[in-house]
Amino acid sequence: MKRKKKWPLQYRVMIYAMALLFGTLLLAGILIAHSQANQARQSLEDQAVLSASHLAESPMVIDALRAGEADEELRNLLAKLRVENNLLYIVLMDMDGIRLTHPTPERVGEEFVGEDVTGVLERGLAYTSEEVGTLGPSMRAFRPIIDEGEQIGAISVGISTERINNYVLQSQRIVFISTGLSLLLGAAGSYILARRIKRTLHDLEPEEISQRLQEREAMLESVYEGVIATDNKGRIIVTNRTATATLGPHTIGKSLEDVWPTLSIHEQLHDGETITDNMRWLGNVQMITSRTPVTVGNETVGALITFRDRSELDRVLERLVGVEHYAQQLRLQTHEFMNKLHIIGAMVHTESYAELKDYIESLAFQYQDGVNEIGQHVKDITLAGYITNQIGRLKNAGVTVTLHGETSWPVLHNTELLDGWITVIGNALDNAYEAMIGRNEKTMDLTFDRDEDTLVFLLEDSGKGFEVTELPWLLKKGVSSKGEHRGFGLAIMVETITKAGGTYSFESTPGSGTAFTARIPLHRQEDGK
Repeated sequence: MKRKKKWPLQYRVMIYAMALLFGTLLLAGILIAHSQANQARQSLEDQAVLSASHLAESPMVIDALRAGEADEELRNLLAKLRVENNLLYIVLMDMDGIRLTHPTPERVGEEFVGEDVTGVLERGLAYTSEEVGTLGPSMRAFRPIIDEGEQIGAISVGISTERINNYVLQSQRIVFISTGLSLLLGAAGSYILARRIKRTLHDLEPEEISQRLQEREAMLESVYEGVIATDNKGRIIVTNRTATATLGPHTIGKSLEDVWPTLSIHEQLHDGETITDNMRWLGNVQMITSRTPVTVGNETVGALITFRDRSELDRVLERLVGVEHYAQQLRLQTHEFMNKLHIIGAMVHTESYAELKDYIESLAFQYQDGVNEIGQHVKDITLAGYITNQIGRLKNAGVTVTLHGETSWPVLHNTELLDGWITVIGNALDNAYEAMIGRNEKTMDLTFDRDEDTLVFLLEDSGKGFEVTELPWLLKKGVSSKGEHRGFGLAIMVETITKAGGTYSFESTPGSGTAFTARIPLHRQEDGK
């Protein structure tokens, strides 16, 4: 079923605002019109009552009732008052209800028409009523005429119902006109409001805003790094799943300084400065943070912080170093293999088959001798193959390598432990070789041993050595005498040993070489089985 397309927000806002305004004005108009009608009716009723009250006290009226007829002067006076006050009639009657005056002279002497006259004649009441008389429907005011304490007659002043209705409509017309103008102004205001809201929302519909918000939330939660957003006061307004897991729940609305005291965003909020890859401690964990200001127009409205546990990046770096070692070995092996292929190709070309046979047998003997030699100390095929290749590379570089050990290493089923030893041994051999560059004597003694559940690796070289006081400086990442962006190998090697629950030691004398010992427990191998 095809979904109905919704009207744009601008039209919906206008319709809702107009409907609300129309309903409000309609209700207000009805109430005001009703009030105006009552006021108009009351005003005319007061006019009739006032006229009747004044005439009831007039000496001319009292004299006419005493005489039993109205003279010409009284009739002219009442006619004048009736015209000037736009009254339907002014009727003077005796106690029998016989008219003494009437707008139509032929009606004088006849009985007053209407059942509403009994109250004033029989009980002497003053009141108003609506009734149909000889001149049509009207609103009537009755007043008794008292002379010396005795009622001698009554007077009735009538106002046409038609006049009352016209007067009411006239008073309500202003209300209707005002309501109409208010609606027009409301429509214009609704349009302006709708346009302003639309511009405020960057011409986006609510559905589009909702979709973009959901997409933003999804992207924010999919980011592996922790993400924190603050307002311009430094209060946390947004965190993703990683940040919440790291900082704890209920951080929204709190100051970042309270949640993470060592992390300052003053530079971002006040100076607009962006800081990337900056180390900050969060409790006992070192984080790599990046902080950037969030600006809208030319105004800084907050800051965005991303962070990641440094140890995770260290593990990635360890893997990259391992890959670099593998790649370097492959390049060396490829180069050596190509050289040997050239030699074999030359022997085949010259048909020196006897020499070719001897050469191939010597290669096979060298490889088997190397494998057999390391295999006596390391039973793990992967690690033994790696060490064999490393030793072959060192021998080709003119280094004399000697293997020692009373007890052999077992097969390492734990991949993490195997990778750790490859990282440690590879970096140790690289560092030892670089320490011997330029020296006449190049020797390495490798010892593979086992102390109960602990594997022991000892490397002694004839390199240039170093002062013991230099060790803390050398163990810093990125510190090396080999140039910029170097010196990670030694630090990663030490960090790998520490993470594996092992220990290490260095013994060195400048000019006399270095002895490096690594001890890593085997119990992690058992955990991984």
